[in-house]
Amino acid sequence: MRKRGSSSFSLSSYDFRDWAHLPPEVVELISERVKSITDYIRFRAVCCPWRSASLPKPRHLPPQLPWIMPPLFWAPLSGVSFDDVWEAKNRTFHLPGTEGGVTNCACYRGWLLFTEYSGMEVLLINPLTRARILLPPFAAPVRHLGDDSGVPSDNSLFNYSRNIWHSFSGSKMTFSTDLTDPNCLITLLIASWTTSWVICCRVGDPYWTRVDCCLSHVSRYSDVTYYNGRFFFLSEYRESMSIIDSTNSEERIVPVPGLRGVRKHFVEGMSGVYVLAICREEKFELYQFLELPMKFEQITDTSNGTAIFYGDDYPCLAVCTDDWGSLDRVFTPMEHKWVLYAWKCTVGSHYSIYSAQRDMESSEVRVPGGEPRYLAGNIRWFQPSLI
Repeated sequence: MRKRGSSSFSLSSYDFRDWAHLPPEVVELISERVKSITDYIRFRAVCCPWRSASLPKPRHLPPQLPWIMPPLFWAPLSGVSFDDVWEAKNRTFHLPGTEGGVTNCACYRGWLLFTEYSGMEVLLINPLTRARILLPPFAAPVRHLGDDSGVPSDNSLFNYSRNIWHSFSGSKMTFSTDLTDPNCLITLLIASWTTSWVICCRVGDPYWTRVDCCLSHVSRYSDVTYYNGRFFFLSEYRESMSIIDSTNSEERIVPVPGLRGVRKHFVEGMSGVYVLAICREEKFELYQFLELPMKFEQITDTSNGTAIFYGDDYPCLAVCTDDWGSLDRVFTPMEHKWVLYAWKCTVGSHYSIYSAQRDMESSEVRVPGGEPRYLAGNIRWFQPSLI
């Protein structure tokens, strides 16, 4: 081939590749190597053949690095915005069906929970896929776990909690499995400053089921989770954890020694049950619940490559970092350790992100794109998902 500067230079047909017409099986293989959800969305947007050859709801994507979600107040919504601090971008999504005036109560695994003020409509919405799932209304009567009659009581959750929908500080939602599983149990913690409620349901249920434990008689719950057929309850003011079996309502108390009056949260996203304790002087301690014998054990081995994301008043989640080489730019060296991130609301209504490694010494991390400023309120970690 002649040099480009010569007058007789011409491009052969081999100098261009018709990428849009790659064999579908090749496009599928390439798509399965994409690990970032934003890269996957860009991949499917290249052209129609690539979109057709890749799955709209892929299951190969690992747990994603979370985005920061500012508080949503009671108002008609034209969209919801997230701050992707890892790519230093703001991402806004239109949410159909929220224009009439709704509020966001909780979020989990890429899904947002919305309710209107009357409590008659409760929706799960995935902002990336715009999928919607209707849940039982809060204004409907509720039943209690262990009530063999299966008949809901006369009181509705809405009567109990009419005045707390604007208080997002204690709201939390978890799923027992994937939402595509008809047996998936959705658990919701709703809390004010003085009291709290735990309710659960399955998609298609006509009403919510309320779950109570002995901790509710002395204080509000600081956190609740569901794992392997059991509900786990924590309270800041108790040195114990309550476990309730979802099948027979049997309750067991497990001591959490030395953690009375300490902020405690369950860590979501890993197998088993873990508790993150935020002690004085912002010292973070991690405990694992052991089935046999039933007790807590502090974790000192940090070799599993997991990042914990914690918010001041919002429950935690954990993401495996093995597939995320991009974390090298946030802290060095990148070793397989437990690494904790936390946002802190500070004076001026903005947040900072901190990290703590094995020695538990906190230090501020420079966040790509600076420090976005939000109104004061409950800022959440949102973990994007296409499923």
